[in-house]
Amino acid sequence: MPKRNKIEMQGLVERICKMYFNDKMSHKEITETLKDEGYDISKSGVGRTLVDQAAQMKAYKDSAKKAVAIVKELDKTPGLDIAEASVQMVQAKLLEEVNRFENFSTLTPEEVLKAVARNSDAQTKIARIKLEYERGYKKGLFEAAKTVETEGKKAGWSAERVEFVKSKIMGLKVTYDEKPED
Repeated sequence: MPKRNKIEMQGLVERICKMYFNDKMSHKEITETLKDEGYDISKSGVGRTLVDQAAQMKAYKDSAKKAVAIVKELDKTPGLDIAEASVQMVQAKLLEEVNRFENFSTLTPEEVLKAVARNSDAQTKIARIKLEYERGYKKGLFEAAKTVETEGKKAGWSAERVEFVKSKIMGLKVTYDEKPED
């Protein structure tokens, strides 16, 4: 695990950000103020801290934009699609951390590996639920197609009319392997 810098060890990150963003103080003013209070910091350390925090804020904003875009794109789809997209985003972030294995900022290697395992379990559960949903949905479509065909023939409809009604009711052409009843 990498060594934390002096500013982090002294617990000054939040305070420096507040002084810079809220109080509109310069790097030099922040450094002088904190040195006057007895902290051992440098102007370049303050600058690095602010750059790191700005990068984190940008990453959070980018993630929020991606999440909004995903929700907007999947607005009319089942909630599982949104869950799957979210799990995939988390998996991508975890893999980034794993690729920088010796450079964990907030997680221990064990925590990252546990998170990867939990994320993989979530993906497996989502895939299983989607498969069960698709099976049930398709089964329902096939049963509806059979019913429309059977009842249409009883009513004396032509094969073209039966196909037309099936396509209008279900929004797509459905075929199945069984031979239609005579």
